Amino acid sequence: MANVVHFNMIVDINQLLKEKGIEYSIHAIGACTCNGLELRQDGKEYPIDEIIEYMNEYLDKKWMRVRKSKDNEHILNVESKFDYER
Repeated sequence: MANVVHFNMIVDINQLLKEKGIEYSIHAIGACTCNGLELRQDGKEYPIDEIIEYMNEYLDKKWMRVRKSKDNEHILNVESKFDYER
C-alpha cells in the first residue's frame, strides 16, 4: 500500500487547487485511494492536464504521481514514481 494518498494529502491537494482558483476537488474512490482518486469539477472548467501537473508537483515529494485512467479522465490512478520512471 505504498501508493496511497491519505486523507491529509487529499485535504492538502484540495487546498492547493483552491488557492490557485481551480474549481475542482479530488476524492478517494472506495474506502481508500488504493482504487484511485476522482477529480470532480465544482465550477468553471479547467485543463485537467494542468491540474494533474499541480498534483504531481505536490506528490513528487512523496515519491508518487497520478495519471489519468484510460477509460475516464476524471479518474486518477496513483502510482509509485519509481515504477513510472522505469
